[in-house]
Amino acid sequence: MLVAGIIAEYNPFHSGHAYHIAQTRAAGASHVVAVMSGNTVQRGEFALCRKEVRARAALAHGADLILGLPTPWSCARAQDFARGGVALLQALGVVDWLSFGSECGDGDLLRRAAALAESPGVQSAMRTRIGEGASFARAREEALRDVDPSAAAALRRPNDTLAVEYLSAMDCLGADMRPMAVLRRGAGHDGILPEGKAAEAEKIYPSASELRKIYRSGEEETAPSPELRKISQRGTPVLPGDLTAPWIAEDLTNGRAPVDMARLNAALLARWRTMLPADFARLPDVSEGIEHLLSRAVREGRSPDEILEMACGRRYPRARLRRILFHAFLGIEAADLHGLPPYLAVLGCNEAGRALLNFAKQSATLRIATRTAAIRSLGATAHRIFEVECRAANLMALAMPIPQPCGMEERRQAIYCDEDSFTR
Repeated sequence: MLVAGIIAEYNPFHSGHAYHIAQTRAAGASHVVAVMSGNTVQRGEFALCRKEVRARAALAHGADLILGLPTPWSCARAQDFARGGVALLQALGVVDWLSFGSECGDGDLLRRAAALAESPGVQSAMRTRIGEGASFARAREEALRDVDPSAAAALRRPNDTLAVEYLSAMDCLGADMRPMAVLRRGAGHDGILPEGKAAEAEKIYPSASELRKIYRSGEEETAPSPELRKISQRGTPVLPGDLTAPWIAEDLTNGRAPVDMARLNAALLARWRTMLPADFARLPDVSEGIEHLLSRAVREGRSPDEILEMACGRRYPRARLRRILFHAFLGIEAADLHGLPPYLAVLGCNEAGRALLNFAKQSATLRIATRTAAIRSLGATAHRIFEVECRAANLMALAMPIPQPCGMEERRQAIYCDEDSFTR
């Protein structure tokens, strides 16, 4: 038995993700465990659809076991996102490999970049550049470029950057897993498919960003586009390579997808306008006076986009500020990220995944929870993280085409998939 772990968002699941899983199996993995973001993602927003939908798609296309990355880590900066995912795979106690997508596909280069980024000389140069007004990402890339330009180039590519964070987290946590870089194919991380290739379905690897854009494209806020009406009727993909369509179709029909943060603009502004600088200061990734900058922006801005436009700049990138504001909306504080995820929440599995879970019961260092009721019996830290998870689900329900009642997370159970059907 050789178990490979993958850390992903699957927002939504597409053929590039299936290719990654297939390549991981082709390299020798007998089982694939995916740690998947829950209802929130690293962009600082809610996922396109419920985590159950995305888990079903992943199980249907090669994954055996899906574990949930709790909300504080799933919508955090890359370092915390990677640390949370690696910690869960390590805690399962049976994972041999960590497989990740990469634009360069060069594991040695990525390992070198990760080691150099943590070296005293690069760290010192980074602090100097940050003191001069550079963002963290820019300061790290520039400091690394002075030492190794080829390694620094990896930090300009999104998947390679995340791979460097995985490797750093493995080193920091002492994770006994072998890293495996899978060369990424198709559209870039936020790219658009090239024209003239739509008919070559087997060769298409669309970006999740392009799929989200199409899923969320309706003439009116509550009226789905013609493409979405086709999906809700027959599970028709919006693009070649879209593998989420069959599983999201029911939620499209019932008004639970696509989830869109734009429906919450008034609620977001209301939350932020009640906050003082001291409240912003308690959020993750807030330092160097960002709390005062954000406090001024939310008092003057009339929309989330306007607030971000007023506050972002060379030192404070838009992505960082968007995550901070999302944390504020969800009530996530920096203290929630000081530790590691406190439990292993099972989102779904197939027969092989179920057997792997039984095996892992002998080695796991965290409680394996297939029902949310099991989490409630754990300590104060787990209870606090679960409260955040429930709050995020309840707020996500308001960003659906038809607002849903509270309790989505409390009622959730792990999905089991056999060869013929999905059952709850």
